[in-house]
Amino acid sequence: MAEKEHVEKLKQGVDSWNSWRLENSDIVPDLSDTNLQGKDLREVNLRRANLSGADLRETSLRWGYLSEANLSAANLRWADLRETLLDRANLRDAILHGAQLVGANLNEADLRGVFLREAILRDAILCRADLRWANLREVDIRWADLSGTDRRGGGANLRRANLRGSDMRGTNLRWADLSWALLDGAKLIGADLVGTNLSRAFLEGANLIGADCAGADLSGAFLDKASLMGANLSEANLEGAFLRWANLRRVKNLSVKQLSKAATLHGAELDEELRKKVEAAV
Repeated sequence: MAEKEHVEKLKQGVDSWNSWRLENSDIVPDLSDTNLQGKDLREVNLRRANLSGADLRETSLRWGYLSEANLSAANLRWADLRETLLDRANLRDAILHGAQLVGANLNEADLRGVFLREAILRDAILCRADLRWANLREVDIRWADLSGTDRRGGGANLRRANLRGSDMRGTNLRWADLSWALLDGAKLIGADLVGTNLSRAFLEGANLIGADCAGADLSGAFLDKASLMGANLSEANLEGAFLRWANLRRVKNLSVKQLSKAATLHGAELDEELRKKVEAAV
């Protein structure tokens, strides 16, 4: 239950609120379950505040300071969180459907079970964020930094997500659904893609050097000019995959049988021994 005094203070406006926070830095504001729908709270200082269960639909929190805030189960549908500081914030089970998060800082944020469908996360920073069981279907995460992000467990739903040019080096995407996702130019160096669904994903020019793709579904995926050097493709499904000009040198556990099911290997770089086996099988 929110503290009535804290709610009344916030209603006096952002400037008054921020001044009060400076003078009372030891107080942790309790705004839990408060209705703040549609409010203009740009540049607000809500660091470490309790906003669990709050109604923040269509609220503007742009340039806000929400580091370490508790936003668990909050409703942030269509909220404006552009360039907002949300590092180490608790957003577990929050609703962020259609939210604007361009340039937001979500470093080490707890995003378990968050609903981010159709959210805009371009240029956002999500280093070491926890996205287990999150729904990111149809999100726009172009150029975002997701290095070290954790999606263990059930696997995130990133079907049809726009992840063009995203930095996901070393990211755990095990069992995630990335079917039909746009990943051209993405950095997936050393990523954990075990059992990941990348069917029909667009990975042109993507960097998958050293990635673990064991058991991954790459059927119908577009991997033209992608680099898979040193990647593990044990039992990966390459049926109908496009591998034109792809770099497949030093790939581990890649068989002629797997390659025979690909749609095309035109111009692909293969180790000499494997190339001879492929040519002999034709």
